[in-house]
Amino acid sequence: MHNRLRFLPLLLLLLLLCPCLSRAEEAPAREAPDITAACSLSFSTTEQVKSAARVRDNRYTTAWSSTAKTVWLTARSGETAEEPIGGVYLTFDRIPERWYLQVPAGEEWETVYTGDNRFLHVYVPLEAPAVAVRFLVQEEKKVKVAIPELRLYGAGALPPGAQQWLPTRERADILFLSSHADDELIFFGGGIPTYDTERGYQVVVAYLTGCGIRRNHELLDGLWSMGVRHYPVIGPFPDRHKKTMAAEYSALGGQKKVIGWVTGLYRRYKPLVVVTHDKYGEYGHYQHRVTAAAATLAWDRAADPARYPDSAEQYGTWQVQKLYLHLGKTNPITMDWDVPLDSLGGITGLEAAVRAYTCHVSQQGTQMSVTGTGEKYSNRRFGLEKTMVGPDEAGGDFMEHIDPWPGEE
Repeated sequence: MHNRLRFLPLLLLLLLLCPCLSRAEEAPAREAPDITAACSLSFSTTEQVKSAARVRDNRYTTAWSSTAKTVWLTARSGETAEEPIGGVYLTFDRIPERWYLQVPAGEEWETVYTGDNRFLHVYVPLEAPAVAVRFLVQEEKKVKVAIPELRLYGAGALPPGAQQWLPTRERADILFLSSHADDELIFFGGGIPTYDTERGYQVVVAYLTGCGIRRNHELLDGLWSMGVRHYPVIGPFPDRHKKTMAAEYSALGGQKKVIGWVTGLYRRYKPLVVVTHDKYGEYGHYQHRVTAAAATLAWDRAADPARYPDSAEQYGTWQVQKLYLHLGKTNPITMDWDVPLDSLGGITGLEAAVRAYTCHVSQQGTQMSVTGTGEKYSNRRFGLEKTMVGPDEAGGDFMEHIDPWPGEE
């Protein structure tokens, strides 16, 4: 009797651990396999072979395109596919206003997903795997569609090669405002993965300019590689490199237009903290200077209902709490981007930015880099240009003295 009582605590401990052990032994969800090569493709255009090659070559420099009232692309798993289609991944150069994914329903097609024009990269998991799937656009007038990449997957968890974006956050703890695609990596270092992916703050990444469709694809790939899941804001301005502030503003449609856009950005996303470029444009780039100047001038304008009344009426006014300029000398701080990020497998914030930069394939032949240019114009140094909460004391944290927004539901 005494011997059995002696083992009772051990038995109870094992019973308590059993649920944990069983959960640990559960197999992880299967990653959806890429079955694109095993699927046959047909198109509403005549060049079937070339079209199929363009959407399967894993390059943003080629695309299948069509201009018509009815545009379609059909994929069939066929006899060589080991399993039916469980998910569809599409990237767009030209997005129609509304598009549909359909699956066979007897001799007809049934719509299972209605797309929109918000996202350049879209992954759609099918509720039930299908032997065929059709991408369809039907309009009363001719519409142009351009798709550089199509990938088809079997059933399973979201594969790493596909991006399933969430809408842009409704409000931001931190707004990272970059002039161009890749500036957010070179000059802001590990800021985005550190605050978004690792620390879980509500981050909005915005770009003043769209640098062309290829670079927009690359910036999405780069952000996704850092764990960002909420879609960025890509501004309406062209990529220009002029030699004076006046010429730069003129090329962008005028100073009022640029400052008005940034003011509207503040009012819409209500950032508590804004991080942007050096007021001298790092190496003298006047579009960087314009971004920094507009971010600074919008500080007061966003809080004044008399300035840019249209966006004030639409979103309300807003007062940003802290504005950091890269390389700023006012209330300077130094950021540590060498901290390992558990959310990204232990790589550091800077390493995440370096990895993301490799997604910017079109920029690999330039002399720019996160560790080269980003070290020469240190992506660790920032200055607190404006503040409503006083100067930083401890330093090294954009969110010092700031209570973040409540988490999104």
